[in-house]
Amino acid sequence: MRYIFNSFCFIFLFLFTISCGGVKHSKKLQEALPGTWQSQPIVIDGDSKDWPSPYPNYDSKAKVAYATSNDRENLYITMETGDEMTQIKILKQGLTVSIDTSGGKSADFNINFPLQNDLEPLELSKKDFGQKKGNMDAYEENQKAKKLSKNALEANQLSLEGFINCNGGFMVKQATPCGIRVRISMDEYKELVWEAVIPFKAIYNKETISAEDAGKHISVCFAVKAFKKQESKGSDNSAGNGGGMNNGMGGAGTNSAMRGGSRTGGHGAIAENPMQHLYENTKTWKFFGLAYQAK
Repeated sequence: MRYIFNSFCFIFLFLFTISCGGVKHSKKLQEALPGTWQSQPIVIDGDSKDWPSPYPNYDSKAKVAYATSNDRENLYITMETGDEMTQIKILKQGLTVSIDTSGGKSADFNINFPLQNDLEPLELSKKDFGQKKGNMDAYEENQKAKKLSKNALEANQLSLEGFINCNGGFMVKQATPCGIRVRISMDEYKELVWEAVIPFKAIYNKETISAEDAGKHISVCFAVKAFKKQESKGSDNSAGNGGGMNNGMGGAGTNSAMRGGSRTGGHGAIAENPMQHLYENTKTWKFFGLAYQAK
């Protein structure tokens, strides 16, 4: 069974076309955000209660908020989004969180979680996103929220790449050899919350950091894979009228000329295609320095 699961993860990693990796960057980071010292260990349970509210960092294009912190033994990472299209992309297409210990843009270490989910269809249409939540039928809105919560609950597999003595496929509740733990859930405010703890021994090969590591450059990336547009087989008039999404998710428009909308809760013109964000890959990098406090 373990062999079959690892084989599955290998195939997934081969097919996962978007990640934070690219050309190696030899130039060190020039500017970085100050690190955040974590005085009490964070409980990795898919709940944002241990993190600042609101999260200190936000990517308006990717529609994700994120934060990092560390103590002597661990790096803590979290991401959250209340944007439904982003939640759908993460739960159906997967999320890769990468770490570059030189502070650049190289995906030296990768956490793939959740993995791409092709097992359960999640049917949506433009109608779901073309109106404000206040105008949506309460029952329909509740049913959609339940589907997203169910998908988050059933995200029970992850894969790790590049970590010291800690690679391959694992179950979320399984203890990994290096102590990496991850969780994802939908909270009471319908925010999708992702959390992870990465022991420094998995990336630096030492149990704890020291005063010499204070300010050491490190970076984290969140890569979200988009759905692929399906080409319309009919005339131009058929574009956007029933074109489907792959991976069992139907009802998306196919007009590539349509443009995405603005930040959730922001102002601006209503997008011509309210589902355009589903077709956009996003990469969000955070550059910072390790925090350190003496005992």
